Amino acid sequence: MSETPLARRTAGAGLGTGAGVGTPRVGVDRGLSRALLSAGDTAALSALLHDGARHPDGYAVFALEERLDEYRARDFVTAATGLLGAALPQDARGALLRDVRDRGMRLGEGATGRYSDSRDGGNLHTDGPHMPGEPPDRFLLYCVHQAADGGELVLLHRDALTERLSPDAVRVLGEPFHFDRRGGDAWAEPTVVRGVLTPGRISYLRAYITIGHRHPHVPDLTAEQLAALDELDSLLDDPRLWRVERLSPGEFVVVDNRLLCHGRTAFRDTPEEPRRLMLRTWIREAARTDEARTREARGAQGDNGAPRRAN
Repeated sequence: MSETPLARRTAGAGLGTGAGVGTPRVGVDRGLSRALLSAGDTAALSALLHDGARHPDGYAVFALEERLDEYRARDFVTAATGLLGAALPQDARGALLRDVRDRGMRLGEGATGRYSDSRDGGNLHTDGPHMPGEPPDRFLLYCVHQAADGGELVLLHRDALTERLSPDAVRVLGEPFHFDRRGGDAWAEPTVVRGVLTPGRISYLRAYITIGHRHPHVPDLTAEQLAALDELDSLLDDPRLWRVERLSPGEFVVVDNRLLCHGRTAFRDTPEEPRRLMLRTWIREAARTDEARTREARGAQGDNGAPRRAN
């Protein structure tokens, strides 16, 4: 894939303003963060997080008044995620909290290389399109250390895409694509099949689709599919449509993963500064978690309410 404008940009390189650069931070005073970490009253913080999560832009940035060290930050992120819903596994090992940092890999490298393992920019995407089941509803990203150069968060709303895509592209993107599972269960299917544009959701990471359709017994992408993906990528690469955020240490963002594609500018760490480290969780909304449990309970029972027999 050719290098995009976003992939080339770093801090100070003249970020496009797009629909807007930066959004007002929602302050989290030390009393709220300490209550969360000490298992105190979390009602006020829960209300604050949920209000932000429902912002019409699809995301909100929060700033902690009290700076936390890395270990307390991990505890905070885990607990804050619990206020918003249920944490979802992010890899085949079931990790609920993932370090997003440069591991010296490139997107799509080998069987397991992921965007979160690299320092690459560009490639706007949603999280978890390659995971079995429904992708996460939201994700939380907490800044422990920011990069010396680059690493800005870039966001683009689904509506901005569907308003500009041709009807043919919208139709094709609603049809099934194969996403590579990135080293999932070796005994399972190597791909997950889902549409890119489905009602109320976008699920996308171009490299995973490209790799997914290279697997044996998976059909090649058609000319029509390639044209639709290229049309989508041309919009994702347009800086006029971006919202750009640079998180500082102690700030975190809650993003609606159903409505927003996101990426970052390429970044560079230096020996003089701590290496860039973000902490990420994937979230299933609490109400939707309850609905899933109800469906599972009903599925385990027969029509008369008695437990189903195993076949």
